[in-house]
Amino acid sequence: MKLLALTSRHFQLPWPQPRKGSAAVSSSYHGSFHQAIAPVLFIGQCIALMPVVEIFNHNFRRARFKPLSARFLYSMLYLAIAGVYGVCTCRWCFVKGLDVTLFGDSVFIVVVYMTAVLFLLIAPQWHTVLKMFNECEKVMLRDAYRKVTERYTRFNLAWQIRLIAFGIMLLAVIEDSLSFNSAYQGNVVNLQFCNHSNVTFWENFYIREHPQVLRNIPVNFGSVLIIEWLNKCMRLTWTYLDVFIISFSLAAQFRYNQIYYRLISLPSVASLPSTFWRNIRTDYLAVSQLVAFLDDKFGHLILLACANDMFFIATQLFQGFQRRPAFATMIYYWYSLSLLIFRTLCMLYVGSGIHVASMSPLTILRNVPSKNWGLDLQRFMDDVASGDNTLSGKKFFYLRRQIILAMAGTLVTYELVLMDQIKQAPDGSKDCSYF
Repeated sequence: MKLLALTSRHFQLPWPQPRKGSAAVSSSYHGSFHQAIAPVLFIGQCIALMPVVEIFNHNFRRARFKPLSARFLYSMLYLAIAGVYGVCTCRWCFVKGLDVTLFGDSVFIVVVYMTAVLFLLIAPQWHTVLKMFNECEKVMLRDAYRKVTERYTRFNLAWQIRLIAFGIMLLAVIEDSLSFNSAYQGNVVNLQFCNHSNVTFWENFYIREHPQVLRNIPVNFGSVLIIEWLNKCMRLTWTYLDVFIISFSLAAQFRYNQIYYRLISLPSVASLPSTFWRNIRTDYLAVSQLVAFLDDKFGHLILLACANDMFFIATQLFQGFQRRPAFATMIYYWYSLSLLIFRTLCMLYVGSGIHVASMSPLTILRNVPSKNWGLDLQRFMDDVASGDNTLSGKKFFYLRRQIILAMAGTLVTYELVLMDQIKQAPDGSKDCSYF
C-alpha cells in the first residue's frame, strides 16, 4: 500500500507543463473537448494529417496551425509523394484496363488523397473549432452539470472518445498486418505458378504489389521503405476519417446528454422558476449552435466518408464469394469487410445520436403540468421539438437513425446491379505478366 501511495503521488499524465509566463493550469483532465481529442489528433499527425502544434497544451488557445513546423512539412512531404503515387496508380489502371479491383484501387487513392487535403485545410481553422467548443463548455464544465453527469454516466468524454478511437485504429492496424500476410501468401502462390527464376522473392513481392511504381524504379531498401510508409499512412487514413467524425459527434452528443441528465436529476419539474427554464434553454441553444457550426465545417468530411464507405462495402461484398488463392487471403478479406461495415455503422450510429440526444428532453418537458407552464418553458419546448439539430453531408442527407436502413437498402440495390452487369475480376495471384 505504501508503494502504491508513493507511485500515485509522483505519477502524472504526460501532459506538457505550461511555459514560463503562461497561465497555470491543472494537470488533470477537466472535461474539455480539446483535451479529450488531443491523443486522437496525435494519431492523425503520425499519418501526416492535421498539422496542428501544441495539441497537448491545456490551454486550447495555444493549439494552432503553424506553417513553419515539422508537422506541416511532414504533411506536405506525404502529399507530394502520395500525389506522384496516385498519378502512377491511375495511369496503371487505365493501361491495364479497368475492372472492379483496379477501379477500386483508383477510387481508394483518390479518396485517401482528398481526405489528406481536407484535413490540411481544416488545420488552419482548428483554433476556431476549439474556440467554439470552449464557448459551449463554459457552462457545461461547471458543477451544475459536471456533478450530475458524473452521477449518471460511467465514462467521461475523454474515455468515450479515446476508447472508441483507439479501438478502431487498433483494429485497422491488425487489418494492415493481415493485408501484408495475405500479399505474402499470394506471392508464394505466384512464384510457384509462374516459376520466375530471374527475381528474388521480395522483388517479386513488391513489384506485384506496386507495379505502377516499382516497374520503373529499382527495388531497394530506400524505395521499399518509402512505399511501405506511404501504404500504411494511406490505409490508416482511410479508417481515421470515420474515427475523426465519431470523435466530434461524441462530443456534441455528450453535451446534449448533460442537459438531459440535469433535468432528470431534479426531484420535480412542476414548480421551477422561469429563470431556470431561461438559463437551461440558453445552454441548449449553445449546444445547438455548436452542432450547426460542426455541420458547416465538417459536412464535406461526412459526405466523403459516407460515399467512400458505401462504395467499398458494395464492391467488397461483390467480390466476397470469389475464389481465393490462400486461406490467409480469405481471412484478410472477410476481416477487412467486417471492419469496414463495423466502423461505418459506428460512424452513422454515433453521428445520428446527436439528433436523438437533442430530442431527449421532450419526455420530461411533456410531463410539466399546464398550470406551471410559462413563456420560457414554451420556448424551450419549441426549440427541442422543432430544432434541426443534426449533422449532414453538406445538406445532401442528414445523419438520423433512418439513414442506416436507407443506406442498407441502397447497398442491396447496388449489389444487384453489380452482380447483373459486372464480371468478376481474374485471380491476380496467377498473373505472370509483371515481368
